Amino acid sequence: MKTQKSESQKQQAALVGARLKKTRKASGLSLQEVADRLNRDYGANTNKGMISKYENGIHEPSAGTIYCLSHIFGVSAEYLTCRTDLPDDGKPLEQQDQTGHLIKVYLRYNPSDGGEIEKEPSEFIPSSWLTGGHEFFGLRITGSELAPRYYDGDMVIFERRSKVPADRVGLVSIGSDNAFLCHIIRKRNGKTIIPLDRKMKEKFFTTDQLEEANVQIIGVAVQVRRME
Repeated sequence: MKTQKSESQKQQAALVGARLKKTRKASGLSLQEVADRLNRDYGANTNKGMISKYENGIHEPSAGTIYCLSHIFGVSAEYLTCRTDLPDDGKPLEQQDQTGHLIKVYLRYNPSDGGEIEKEPSEFIPSSWLTGGHEFFGLRITGSELAPRYYDGDMVIFERRSKVPADRVGLVSIGSDNAFLCHIIRKRNGKTIIPLDRKMKEKFFTTDQLEEANVQIIGVAVQVRRME
């Protein structure tokens, strides 16, 4: 059952939406151009209609989306969320990237054995992302068959969640296999798992089969950091 927003939440969403629209227009970008940048640079799977819904307060962008938009527009995340009226807090965005919360980055993720973690963790996320108890981790893409969305060496940041919207990339494991990136389409009586890896086949699982096959939804992708 969908939770109804309070009046204060609706007002806040409208304020953030208006700020997003104002900032986008000031940047000289169209709705489609913003969607294209999110998809190309940050591994999103969005469209201009969703950006319009953000701007009109119909849907609220996630903390990860706000972070990506702040880089696209060259302003701070606090400015986009109306926590300040100053577009830039005076620190270069590159400097901001080096502060915050250090996250684990996996070379492979497997719930059964814990996976394999990079020995020298060096990826930070803004501390503001953790508001509300959110948890994040990274996955390094290796031997990629996921181009042009992801390339070998890319680091994808995931928010740990058990539900993934149809327009977002999720991380899923089946049985004792390593987790893989996919889209998840929810059906009335189950879910269709669509791997991004072209060598893997999509498969429909009924609700009972999801449990029998030990299908685990681990997280949703919020950002990709590409090696230069």
